[in-house]
Amino acid sequence: MEKVNYISHLNTVLERFYNDERIKQGHITLYLAFFQLWNRKFFKKTLTINRELIMERAKMKSKTTYHNHLRDLDAWGYLTYYPSYHPSRGSKIKMTRACPKSGTSDSTLKVQNLDNCVPEPSQKLVSSNKHKTKENLNKQSKVIFNESEVTLFFKKNNWPKIEALKVSVRQTTYCLASY
Repeated sequence: MEKVNYISHLNTVLERFYNDERIKQGHITLYLAFFQLWNRKFFKKTLTINRELIMERAKMKSKTTYHNHLRDLDAWGYLTYYPSYHPSRGSKIKMTRACPKSGTSDSTLKVQNLDNCVPEPSQKLVSSNKHKTKENLNKQSKVIFNESEVTLFFKKNNWPKIEALKVSVRQTTYCLASY
């Protein structure tokens, strides 16, 4: 078992992905599937992989896409791929260890780097009795207009009178249902 700082390694790799223009979403999901397996195997030096399991975890359907992305990750130094070419023996991979200071290395940080300061909250806190609940919203929405007010409003906006009548009927039905 190797000593790997999970958070530091993952943050470093994600930052490398962000800065690498060749990386597509398929590469990221495949790498994360391998990373999860590596974590579950307690960060062993080499892993025997099950293609079907990794493809399922990475949400990949095509073997061609899987192999293309795997070869890309190998060529770009994110991992080392050892194909077996044998149907009963699994292929192997070796995850490249990432170090925040020097790209890739065998060393990891002992302590996670933290931000120098804690940001001040920008949103003002609201007391709990001021929160709107379903009951309060229902009470506020029971504004009742009579049919003539609705008709007048529609007439001012040059809208059809039939639509005003539909609104009046819907409002009356809503009011009766809420009581």
